[in-house]
Amino acid sequence: MKNFLLYTVITGLFLIPITPFIVASTMYFPFIVGKAFFFRFLIEIIFGAYILLAILEPQYRPKISLITKSLGLFALVMLVANLLGENPFKSFWSNYERMEGYVLILHLLMYFIVATGVFQKISDWKKWFNTSLLASFVVSIYSIAQINGAVAINQGGVRVDATFGNATYLAIYLVFHIFLALYMLSRSNKNSWQVWVYGSLAFLHTIILYYTATRGAILGLIGGLFVTGILLAIKERQNPTIRRVSLSILGGVVALVLIFIAIRNTSFVQTSPVLSRFATLSLEEIKTQGRYFVWPMAIEGFKDKPLLGWGQENFNYVFNKNYDPRMYAQEQWFDRTHNIFLDWLIAGGIVGLLAYAGIYFALLYLLWKKENGLSNTEKAIFTGMISAYIFHNMFVFDNLVSYIMFFAVLGFIHSVSVEGKNAISTKTVSSVTYNYAIVPAVLILTIALVYFVNVPGFKTNKALISAMTPRGPENTEQNIEEFKRAFAYDSFGRDEVLEQVIQFSSQLAASTQVSNEVKQKATDLTLEEIENKLKRNPKDARYFVFAGGFANRINRQDLAINYLERAKELSPRKQTIMFEIGAAHLAKGDTVKAMEIFKEAYDLEPASPESQIIYALGGIYSGNPEIVSDMFAKLGEERVLFDNRIVTSYVNIGDVESAINILNERIKREPSNLQHKLNLASIFADLGQNNMAIDLIREVIDLDPNFKDQGEQYIKEIQGL
Repeated sequence: MKNFLLYTVITGLFLIPITPFIVASTMYFPFIVGKAFFFRFLIEIIFGAYILLAILEPQYRPKISLITKSLGLFALVMLVANLLGENPFKSFWSNYERMEGYVLILHLLMYFIVATGVFQKISDWKKWFNTSLLASFVVSIYSIAQINGAVAINQGGVRVDATFGNATYLAIYLVFHIFLALYMLSRSNKNSWQVWVYGSLAFLHTIILYYTATRGAILGLIGGLFVTGILLAIKERQNPTIRRVSLSILGGVVALVLIFIAIRNTSFVQTSPVLSRFATLSLEEIKTQGRYFVWPMAIEGFKDKPLLGWGQENFNYVFNKNYDPRMYAQEQWFDRTHNIFLDWLIAGGIVGLLAYAGIYFALLYLLWKKENGLSNTEKAIFTGMISAYIFHNMFVFDNLVSYIMFFAVLGFIHSVSVEGKNAISTKTVSSVTYNYAIVPAVLILTIALVYFVNVPGFKTNKALISAMTPRGPENTEQNIEEFKRAFAYDSFGRDEVLEQVIQFSSQLAASTQVSNEVKQKATDLTLEEIENKLKRNPKDARYFVFAGGFANRINRQDLAINYLERAKELSPRKQTIMFEIGAAHLAKGDTVKAMEIFKEAYDLEPASPESQIIYALGGIYSGNPEIVSDMFAKLGEERVLFDNRIVTSYVNIGDVESAINILNERIKREPSNLQHKLNLASIFADLGQNNMAIDLIREVIDLDPNFKDQGEQYIKEIQGL
């Protein structure tokens, strides 16, 4: 029994490094969800096996260190913060996009307990580090295939992302493994093949890191190496070889920075997709980034709940309440501050942040404790690693794989610091109690844990993908039934199911190929689930906006205004909410009220082109040429000509002359863009000027023979054939 349990636990721990390879292509958020479910399932299984092993064999029971205490305190603080927070359910479960929440904290704690229970020596951890380094080598080879174009970059562009789906996530993974390779290199015999293997691996990872173009991680690596160099120069003064290495590191870092500063304005740097990202670093660029606006919002949110914060996964409440209208060109629904320390400040208040910082304090304190089996060189390397990790996290947020690596480092330092100490207990239990009480209880609890943590969310995800799968107009009801099935599981994925059913039903409402009966079924389901959501979370502006937008699209403007006004109360300075409210009033024919709302949105940030356009559209509908003229002057001729909403507005109010003039000017400027001629043909057809419409369509057919069949069909429709 002991051997079976021990091998089960060890096998599970050595499977963890393959987590980066898991991509669930048939699931919603495939790069996140697959990895998370794999990790959770694996940890739950080996934790159950470990409990049985630790009860059976006292030598595998946990040992207490400052790191253990800091993790326990952090988990306790965040439990209280989540329970008292804005949305405890989401704080615990998170969502498919992140797959974090308190459930991740619990799994990381289980991972830490299991790993430190069975990996009790440096040699044990070296085997695990080597396994993780081997996995990272495979990841880098895959990245090379992306660089060469043999494999597509998942997020598009030129920034490699391997199997992570996000270049930033790949970058910090590489940083950890660069330092791990250096650590293993430092323990190698100078003349052994290991020096070349670990050195080459660190170099390869550095090259791939460059191609991620992730500034935080690259600067973190440079800073981490600089910290390592300084520590080596101080701590290894008596070792001339290491001292020369440290001075080489410091000199290399300084030279690299100075050379880049000298050539930053050259064409070589400016035309490089990677180097140009660093060359543009400046205060002015920072002012255009979301962080510039989001970080002050986080501080305001902290002031509202300074002690224990808002709970995990609840920054969206802070973001909506304190939204800065100058963010008109940025993401409208931030759920992270893009700074790990501000994230924990919001999630757990000052108590939570201090508890989180305490983990680093415990780590560094035990790392530099005099007797822990590590040399000063090894300590310097790990300190550089943590410094790089901290710097990187000041501009982004953690993900599952970076958490795994961080907790591995925590476990390693814990293990070397408690080696030789006694476990928390050495008491044994009788075989009868063990076999007939403990084993069945642990098995039942493990099965229950695996089921309730994973199965409902997994089934919801699969049902959601099925519901989103196009089946054609004749099978639309099957999609509706799949949405119902996804909601029926009542898992943590229900919010994302709601977002998708809103989008699905909105598209269905505009379709001419689906019966009104089917549309009504989709509408009824969507409205029912909207109400369920808003009852559960009556302070989430995001879903009031979604609800209002949907009501607008099914022409239930009074309902839309009701939802949207509530959203505006929760997020009073967000222009997009006002745009929807104004659109609802326009649809009702109340142009006066619509203009009031559009002006309010415009006044919040007059420099916003979107606010200028919406205000101009309001002026068109309300017959206010002064406003239209003023906004058009601000927008500029190019933007006015090529925004289709302006043409549509003129058509809707019957001013087809203005619409025709704009389209004719477009054709003049872009004669090769055939869509302009088709848009003009559509207007002529609506006016009953069929010959002019048909002539334009024939011109398009002559210019694009591939359009012939479709164009002839349009002509038949115009002729009524």
